[in-house]
Amino acid sequence: MPSRRFHESFDKLAAEESRFLKTEFLAPVVGGGLVRVRVAGVVCELRAEPAEFTGWGVFRPASHREARLVREAGLAERRRYLELFLRVPLILCRRRGAEWLATPAHQGDQRFRIEGPVPVLLVEEAQQFEVAHCRFDGARFWFEALDAARDPATAAYLRRCLQELRDPDVLDRPGLTPEEKGAYAFNFLLNEEVRRRREIEQTAARLEAALRHAGAELHDYLERPDSYRVTFTVGGRRHISAVEKSDLTVQTAGICLSGEDRKFDLASLVGVLREAEESGEIY
Repeated sequence: MPSRRFHESFDKLAAEESRFLKTEFLAPVVGGGLVRVRVAGVVCELRAEPAEFTGWGVFRPASHREARLVREAGLAERRRYLELFLRVPLILCRRRGAEWLATPAHQGDQRFRIEGPVPVLLVEEAQQFEVAHCRFDGARFWFEALDAARDPATAAYLRRCLQELRDPDVLDRPGLTPEEKGAYAFNFLLNEEVRRRREIEQTAARLEAALRHAGAELHDYLERPDSYRVTFTVGGRRHISAVEKSDLTVQTAGICLSGEDRKFDLASLVGVLREAEESGEIY
């Protein structure tokens, strides 16, 4: 049989819900048209009307499932709401639809650990690489204001470097923090052109290293779905071979190896070519 305490708790919740339906509340609204509100310690989601509204609003419950916009919230009201939550400085890295991806401005903050970029909602009049004061409500980060103490020229410098596709390793500006360099590197590596350029550079360096170790010189290469067509010189003579992408195993040596091409990799193939040249064999 239900206890008296259970009935008291149930009655209290019912009274809170009844009182809630007669009040107004402030809440942020993002994509999806839902608002969250706490009633008697329980977080409830209500559908916001009008559905297209996005921003900070004052709402009145129409039922336990729907809330209607009364008016947009004022700046002072928004400030009081945000002050209820933990302030976290974040670097705005990249806009993604209606939100920004951001990284910590102070990695040494021990209050909690942020792994990777996090979405920040309802960001206003901000630019890439600016430091923002955000508030964390336990589930989401909300934009509060830009950090007025941070020199805006630093963010402008990083934006200019990104336009010029400067490598993160060459950034040089007094006062630039490791966190800002990390935010820049995050954006740099997301750039498709940069990523492709780095892949080409890394592949060329890998092929050059294998050939140089054997005493040959890379001329150029062509990338195929599963292999590289490599043009290189040995003793002044040019050769063309196809090798596996994964481990540089030879697919086609370019000379007759009696079907044993795959017994060699790019470096050992150079040795075979040298022996053939020194013995006077024609290939």
